[in-house]
Amino acid sequence: MSPAHVLEPTYDALRRRLIAGAWPSGFRLEATKLAMELGVSITPVRDSLSRLSGERLVQATAGIGFHVPRLDAADISQLLDWHQMLLGIAVQRLETNQAALTIPHGHNGIADHSAILFGSIGMAAGNGELDRAVANAAARLGPYRRMETELLADAPAEIERIDQFAHAGRWQALKALLEHYHERRRAIASQLAQAVRDS
Repeated sequence: MSPAHVLEPTYDALRRRLIAGAWPSGFRLEATKLAMELGVSITPVRDSLSRLSGERLVQATAGIGFHVPRLDAADISQLLDWHQMLLGIAVQRLETNQAALTIPHGHNGIADHSAILFGSIGMAAGNGELDRAVANAAARLGPYRRMETELLADAPAEIERIDQFAHAGRWQALKALLEHYHERRRAIASQLAQAVRDS
């Protein structure tokens, strides 16, 4: 196992690249090349890829190695269902507990805004497991969220509206907006899958 002072930055760098869609779906992640790019030995890269595989951000195949997951329309739809369920639980907890919600501003595009917004909702719900599950689902959806503006012209305005309702604590209206948000993306799941494959 790699020392933490080497492993954590290596893991963070690879995770950020995966979420940003730096590699196309199905791309083979070669530990040797990645180690050279990151200026580290191969051990922290392999350890990081194994950890990311456990988080389902990387696919590991025995005898073949590590790849960027290739999600199809059904996979994306199921992931969106899961994301919606998790956010539903989080919003219900916020409503029940009348919890305060702080949403940081200053983001770089729709994928970043979505991750910050939904991550803030998950964190404010006050349950660490729920928070981590929301963050993981958001990370896995990251490459697909980058493509939303190509397929849904009003996607940035939609995220901004969800942000405003969440910030204002309008929980019932927020639930309806989140349902609509996920329905729209399930409807274009095959196009999202294709867009990421083509990127």
